[in-house]
Amino acid sequence: MKIRIEEDVLQGTGTEIMDHLRARVFDPAEFPDTESYIWFLRNNIIRTTGLDFPLPDGDVEQQAQTVFAQLAKAGALTILED
Repeated sequence: MKIRIEEDVLQGTGTEIMDHLRARVFDPAEFPDTESYIWFLRNNIIRTTGLDFPLPDGDVEQQAQTVFAQLAKAGALTILED
């Protein structure tokens, strides 16, 4: 997967990109794992855009890809490669 957020281009699996964003933006203790960060992002997307969407159960990679797809719909990032 390859995405662009403003001027940054990030590449890797959805989980790897989420881990990178989580480490870059927050104190790692605030979100102890990738899934908790994904749920935090999901809740923020719903609150700011009104776009409600379910996350797949248990598969962090699918959850990450779902969040990236919603962020792309909201214009917050561009998916360059799936």
